[in-house]
Amino acid sequence: MAQKVVEAGIPAMTGQTTSIGTAATAGAAAAAGAGLLTVLPKGVLTELLTSGISVGCANTATNPLDVVKVRLQLERNRLGDGAKPPGMVRTGINVVRNEGVTALWSGLGPSLARGFFFGGARLGLYTPIKAAIAGDGKQTLELKVLSGSLSGGLAAAVTSPIELIKTRLQAAGRNPGAPNTSMGVIRHVVNADGVVGLWKGAMPGLVRSAILTAAQCATYDEVKRAVMQQTGWKDSIELHLVSSMIAGLVTTTITNPLDVIKTRMFVGGAKYSGAVACAADVWRKEGAIGFMKGWSASYARLGPHTVIMFLCAERLRRYAGLQGL
Repeated sequence: MAQKVVEAGIPAMTGQTTSIGTAATAGAAAAAGAGLLTVLPKGVLTELLTSGISVGCANTATNPLDVVKVRLQLERNRLGDGAKPPGMVRTGINVVRNEGVTALWSGLGPSLARGFFFGGARLGLYTPIKAAIAGDGKQTLELKVLSGSLSGGLAAAVTSPIELIKTRLQAAGRNPGAPNTSMGVIRHVVNADGVVGLWKGAMPGLVRSAILTAAQCATYDEVKRAVMQQTGWKDSIELHLVSSMIAGLVTTTITNPLDVIKTRMFVGGAKYSGAVACAADVWRKEGAIGFMKGWSASYARLGPHTVIMFLCAERLRRYAGLQGL
């Protein structure tokens, strides 16, 4: 079915950041992304814009949970052998007590920049890719998984440096000597590992993004249509809420091991030679359970994030004259 094409402008995204360097990085990413968006077809551009705004809203609302998730995954590295790290709530309290409430929004600038362009690409390209592959044929589950993998992998490859900066800023409070601005992180990484160091952890991040998008979008797509068939619900907020909650649960479980590896590599820098070495280190020190480190925090963030993202996306798509997801 053809999608209605509407005129859409590039929205101005604003938000307070914790540093001038963070704002500069977000601004540079916005300028580069805006230039790229202007050469895209209007139908695809509308998909990207509605998706990017939706992900940006979700990132803003859930950034504190993302900070807690990162700190929880890294806490074991600071503690001695056999020591039990604090839970999600205690970790959040410690962040506020030691660094202030604003620390919960550490890395928000890069998060918004990455969310708008990375999130917009991985979610916004899903429907066009799915339609292009399927043509007039049936849109099967396998096709939806493939479409999500392609859109997620492409988006992650382009925006991996922004994710690295965001993760380093969120983890900076654990080390007083660590850079606490975006430009400081960039200089530190380039000095230590060269320019290629900005893509440290890109491969597990790319794989995770492909799996994340495939699981998230395909699950939401399939569950939404199954619920409509079984219950007779119309395309409503209740349907979107149930579908997105289930999608968040499935996605968290599938992607948590890759999330652990990606976070360790982002923060560990040259400590690990690659994703396999990082995974082996986690297995040797913590066993299989180590790959589920921070699952509750991940779901506490990814669950609400998925709900907010899809609720906003469905509403914005309706305003823009697009089909529902």
